[in-house]
Amino acid sequence: MKTFLSTMALFSLCLCGCGNAKKSAENINESGDMREVQQHSTAERKKFSNSGFDVKEHTGDDAFAHSNKFGKTYRHSSLLLSYSEDDEQAEWVCYELTKEEATASGKRSNNFMQDPIIPTGSAQPYEYRNSGYDKGHLAPSADMKFDRQAMQNSFYMSNITPQTHKLNTGIWNNLEQQCRFWARVFNRVHIVTGPVLNIDPKKKKKLTYTDYGIEKKSNITIPEHYYKIVFDNAEPEIKMIAFLIPNTNDVKGSYFDYAVSVDHLEELTGIDFFSNLPLKVQEQYESSVDVEPWKKFTNKGKQYNKY
Repeated sequence: MKTFLSTMALFSLCLCGCGNAKKSAENINESGDMREVQQHSTAERKKFSNSGFDVKEHTGDDAFAHSNKFGKTYRHSSLLLSYSEDDEQAEWVCYELTKEEATASGKRSNNFMQDPIIPTGSAQPYEYRNSGYDKGHLAPSADMKFDRQAMQNSFYMSNITPQTHKLNTGIWNNLEQQCRFWARVFNRVHIVTGPVLNIDPKKKKKLTYTDYGIEKKSNITIPEHYYKIVFDNAEPEIKMIAFLIPNTNDVKGSYFDYAVSVDHLEELTGIDFFSNLPLKVQEQYESSVDVEPWKKFTNKGKQYNKY
């Protein structure tokens, strides 16, 4: 009975898109029948969006809801993700990153494996062999050093995507480090990140790999761009910033050069980000690009839990 009630409580939290669930592997049974999270209908989201909502009070990985374009939503103990079976990767991963988590000193796992909670099966590590692309993390492993299971969550293949080596080890890694710095400065930030998968099916490119010397084609889509949204929902200055960075080997410059509005990302991806925010609040923070409140707090080249 306790297991049943606990499962129902988890679904209730995820359905409402807000909560204060702790991020310990002890709270959530990773080995059980985990857990496709049902999404609100558009009408329900709009109804909820117009109700009372104190942005500042919402904490936890599931504090804010995001719609699905191609995927289904699943929950791990340290993050939520929307997994697209047709693309064999997540269309978004979201989580809260606190100051304590951003400064944790756990060890990197490097244990890539198929995600056990995806009922259709996620991609496999061998499908990246000799592909010419890195196994790029969406939620970086350095954000998950606070807990052994959280670290393993980041190495499930549902959180992995084909990135060029230049992007993965360059500007994308710099942005990830900057997000950890912002978590230190602002005490917590909410992060949504993913590939742009809203591509004409005829133009989608799939990852090829070698299996015992034989070239094979996987079902893993090679994204042309990646995005990341960072939301600081605490006083004294509530703010949101988004980035859209090309998945190329000649990407250069600062991540601030790739700042865009969340509205622009929603048009590209077909995803309604932060869908449980009041509509007026969405309009306020998602429609513009303002990097200045974020530029005031940069890591100035210092490394915070690199990789």
